[in-house]
Amino acid sequence: MTYQGMTGQGTTAVLTTNAITGCVRSLTLPELTQDKIDASCLDTTGFMKYIPGDLTDPGECSLEIIFDPTFDFDAIIGVLDTLTITFALGTSTNTTNATLIGTGFITSYSLPDLSTNNLAVVNVTFAYDGQTGPAFTVES
Repeated sequence: MTYQGMTGQGTTAVLTTNAITGCVRSLTLPELTQDKIDASCLDTTGFMKYIPGDLTDPGECSLEIIFDPTFDFDAIIGVLDTLTITFALGTSTNTTNATLIGTGFITSYSLPDLSTNNLAVVNVTFAYDGQTGPAFTVES
C-alpha cells in the first residue's frame, strides 16, 4: 500500500528525566540547519559561490501540553533530558513506529493563560544539545 500521509494523531512525546505529565496537544518538530560559507573569490562573476559549513544545528521542539498543576515545573529548566517522539504507524503493513530521539534541555516553560471557556495549556521548548541526536529511525 502506498503511504498516504499523516496528521500526527497518535504521536507521543516523552521526556525521560523530567517526566512531564499531561496530554500533548501539538508538537512542532525541529528544523535542522547548517550554515553556508561564502567561498567566492575576487574574480567570481554571476553568482556567489558557497560551501556547506562544518556542523548542523540540531534545532528544538515546541510542545503544547495541557497544564497539570500537580507537576513541579520549577526544577526542569536547563536540566539534561532525553526527548523521545514516537510517530503513529502510517501504513497498515508496517509494525515498527518511526522515532525521533535526542538529548537536550528545556529552555522555556510558559505558564497557561487562565480564562473562562479556554483550556489551560503550557508551551514547552526543548532544545537539542547535539550530544545524542536528534536521530530519526524510519517506520518499517
